[in-house]
Amino acid sequence: MQMMIADQFLESVSGERIQINNPATGTACGEVPAGGGEDVDFAVQAALDAFTPWATLPNSRRGGLLYRCAELIRREADRIALILTTEQGKPLREAKDEVYGAAAVFEYYAGSASLVSSGYADRLPRYGYGIVQRRPLGVCGAIIPWNMPVLIAAWKIGAALVTGNTLVLKPSSKAPMAVLALGEVMKRSGLPGGVLNIVTGSGNLVGDPLISHPEVKKISFTGGMETGRHIAGVAARTMKRVTLELGGNDPMIVCSDVDPVAVAEAALLLRLYNCGQICTSPKRLIVEDEVYEAFVTHLKRRISEVVIGDGTDPSSMIGPLNSEEVRSSVEHAVWRLGDEGAEVIMGRIPDTLPRKGFFCLPALVTGCDGDSPVLQEEIFGPVIAVINAGDSDEAIDIANNTRYGLGASVWTQKIEVAERLAEGLEAGIVWVNQHMKLPPEVPFGGVKGSGSGRENGLAFIEGYTEEKTILISR
Repeated sequence: MQMMIADQFLESVSGERIQINNPATGTACGEVPAGGGEDVDFAVQAALDAFTPWATLPNSRRGGLLYRCAELIRREADRIALILTTEQGKPLREAKDEVYGAAAVFEYYAGSASLVSSGYADRLPRYGYGIVQRRPLGVCGAIIPWNMPVLIAAWKIGAALVTGNTLVLKPSSKAPMAVLALGEVMKRSGLPGGVLNIVTGSGNLVGDPLISHPEVKKISFTGGMETGRHIAGVAARTMKRVTLELGGNDPMIVCSDVDPVAVAEAALLLRLYNCGQICTSPKRLIVEDEVYEAFVTHLKRRISEVVIGDGTDPSSMIGPLNSEEVRSSVEHAVWRLGDEGAEVIMGRIPDTLPRKGFFCLPALVTGCDGDSPVLQEEIFGPVIAVINAGDSDEAIDIANNTRYGLGASVWTQKIEVAERLAEGLEAGIVWVNQHMKLPPEVPFGGVKGSGSGRENGLAFIEGYTEEKTILISR
């Protein structure tokens, strides 16, 4: 596959390429160009050239183009999903969900186009007439991760484009091909050349030139905390706007009034979705005394029933992790939890799975300490960590004992309990009796170390435009 710059699909200036591996086999499944600074310059110039014609289109025209993109994405969903499963590892049904989710995001932004409008024009006594305009920022940059690449790309593309900006997007080197396929579909939908540009390559060679480029007015990044800090520091030198989503360590509080078996089953399915590689996955299950034993008993039975396999196999409940690096990190975290005194119960990997695949045993870890140093960090894999809490006050203390603050959930049948705990949780989004659902109609982002700024909802208008006030003396 090739990079998408202006109205062309191109190799990198260097001519070098990056091999993409299938996580289920550990073998090559494709290649993309290894871009660099010159490719970023070319893409930014293409975005600059496209900016004025795109920004001056009526909002309804931009919305209409995004709607056509959504239509074609739905028609191409099977093809894009297969590419995604092959390079990322997730089960094909989850890949299709993600692609359809991306189409829904574009439909949302298409329908929101009319909301991107000027503020007001009014007569102000002693001042004349005041006009407040809302204008796009210009060329924006986006850097996305490998775990949900198509959906997160849609969040950033839709918001930037509907507000009249143009975009240079850098996908992860571990899963760039489905994003390139998405870009190709958008180009065939009628998107003008240069409005969306996709440059593949490493963070050092593509990401750094993008975030430091003087013509890029905003960077939207989803990824790790340390990289986010680096981006914020570099972006400050040129006064770029920055939106950062930097991961999470989501608590799931299970109150004593729920059906413990039903909630345990929900927790299992939620935690193992995408093999646990989701920022908003419930990573710390905090269960009150009265239901703890029944909750854990159900999980102990179910952990051995989890079917691991290639994502293209319909019987696979979970696929492989994305890389050997991720697998090693997850396995190390499980070993450390065992060393801390927690009980570890492992699932099993069928003998038929390829030895070179990055498959990881699902693990149930019970008796965890709420102050565990291991659980202070984000475990990005199929690890179900259960913590016992005496009551809801203790549960809140445990839940907030992390530097992260992305999402959290409360599971209870009592509205007054739900309200009190939701108010007390330090998180950008709190679910009640559900977790991980992120409709594009609501803002999404974190507090504390999970980042700054919001995506989706109506927050995109503020995030991708600036206001200009004009006072006219009459």
